[in-house]
Amino acid sequence: MREAVDGWFLARAPRKDSPHTRAAYTRDLQAIIAAAATHLGRPAAELRLGDLTLSVLRHAFGTWSEGRAAASVRRAHSTWSGFFEHLVSEEHLDGSPMPGVGKPRSPQRLPKPFAEDDAARIVRTLTDAAVRRRQPWPELDAAVVLTAMVTGVRSAELLAVDVGDVTRTPGNERIKVLGKGDAERAIPIEQVLLGILATYLDSRRARFPGTARQRGVTGGDDPWAWWRPTDPLFVDRTGQRMRTGALQYLVELVYRDAGVNAARARGALVHALRHTAATRLVERGATAVELMDFLGHRSLATSQGYLASTASGVRAAAARSPVYGLLAAPDHGSEEPAAPEPGSS
Repeated sequence: MREAVDGWFLARAPRKDSPHTRAAYTRDLQAIIAAAATHLGRPAAELRLGDLTLSVLRHAFGTWSEGRAAASVRRAHSTWSGFFEHLVSEEHLDGSPMPGVGKPRSPQRLPKPFAEDDAARIVRTLTDAAVRRRQPWPELDAAVVLTAMVTGVRSAELLAVDVGDVTRTPGNERIKVLGKGDAERAIPIEQVLLGILATYLDSRRARFPGTARQRGVTGGDDPWAWWRPTDPLFVDRTGQRMRTGALQYLVELVYRDAGVNAARARGALVHALRHTAATRLVERGATAVELMDFLGHRSLATSQGYLASTASGVRAAAARSPVYGLLAAPDHGSEEPAAPEPGSS
């Protein structure tokens, strides 16, 4: 078993799994191996591939799953499925027994965006000078939250953006982000967001003048000229690249000031803005394929979830039924029913 596990990790090496991912895989493998060894009454170190029959794996997963969350069981099942797929591809086994091992059904989680009026409250809180804020750097708040709200980027993507990742060419304004699997994508933005970012960069130079460029710029240059392309776009209140904890704290403060914190899904901070951005796009006619490119999804099914969750979109589609045209006709019994309205299907 040890040789098989080592061989699997070696085969995965080119994928550059994070230390966290590798540790999770290791825990899942060791846990089931230990449960199987206990069931067979033998030391785990003596277990061989041939010992892991379907009945042994079912018993091992069954005993190990007791008292554990469904998500943990699904993850372990996925780990072992990948492990056996590798063994089959290397011709160590004729087939994988994992299809015969039960697992919890994955719940269907629909996106939970902010309602349109709540989103408007967030924008008003960030842009209305008359709104009193607790956070002492309003320009940073506006730049971070509004960028997340209009681009729908993930937290890690937002934090990794550098100044040079923003293209300001008129008609081609965009932000480049690095998504899952190191996949790059360029997200279109508008001049109004560039203006908010410029205001933030100007305030940043006033707060941390020592971090800005000192050569080749003058007081009359635009705020972007004071920063190197490799400088982080967003920094915390110490002037260093913003980290996850600071981002979450900032976003939650904005929600509280806007009075919408209770309206967000539990555990969703930046992701609530991502859901909001995607849902608003769907309501304005974006297709699943367009949304897939915009959000950086690897599966079209994930993007289609936003279409399924948009009640107004479903209502609009349902309203195009030709039956409504027939029901609206003055004489329902007419031999020649009224034609459906243009655009009906």
